[in-house]
Amino acid sequence: MGAISQLLFPSSCLLCNQPGVDVCSECSTKIRRNRRGLYISDIPVWAGALYGDELSELILLAKEKHILPARNFLAELLVESFMRARNESEIRERTILVPVPSSKSANRTRGYRHAYLLARQMVKKMPLTQRGSVSIQEMLVVNRKVADQTNLNREQRERNVQGAYAVTKTRDLAEQADLYLIDDLLTTGSSVREGIRALRQAGLRPAGVLTAGVSPRLFS
Repeated sequence: MGAISQLLFPSSCLLCNQPGVDVCSECSTKIRRNRRGLYISDIPVWAGALYGDELSELILLAKEKHILPARNFLAELLVESFMRARNESEIRERTILVPVPSSKSANRTRGYRHAYLLARQMVKKMPLTQRGSVSIQEMLVVNRKVADQTNLNREQRERNVQGAYAVTKTRDLAEQADLYLIDDLLTTGSSVREGIRALRQAGLRPAGVLTAGVSPRLFS
């Protein structure tokens, strides 16, 4: 059935419309992979790629248009980040992925929880040897109204999300597991920093942050 569907509705590159693939090799090459380390609030960050025009378009398609092939590409970047994290740090037997939440109004407008779906696709794309020990817990929720971050500068973003996240799950769910915050993009680090604060306030310490993309400005 999949082969027939492919014949009837062949895929084309999401970025340049070249037929045959969701993201062609030329466009994929333009998305520069990241291997540099970074810390946010003393927590290590692993990011799959550097933010640029092509990655920006894929994030928009996944986050606002609900395009599965775009989300799959981001999930693959997250898997790359996860495997690097496991190779570069001490690990426990269990891993819990904690999506960085959007506001309730954003979820209602979209009709889905983007970060959760991204984490779910990430697990599906992990090696089979890893999947059994990885789960997803939506521990964080937005507990007050926040503005759209798109057009805010760094200081405005920090104020916008400060104190805006709360932990809804009990500590015993995560005591024996590594917690990794999951997000599609790190631009200023404000949302991730707030997520780390909320988890720490609940007595939890994330093992790291995994993100599909990161702004090169965070390395300067």
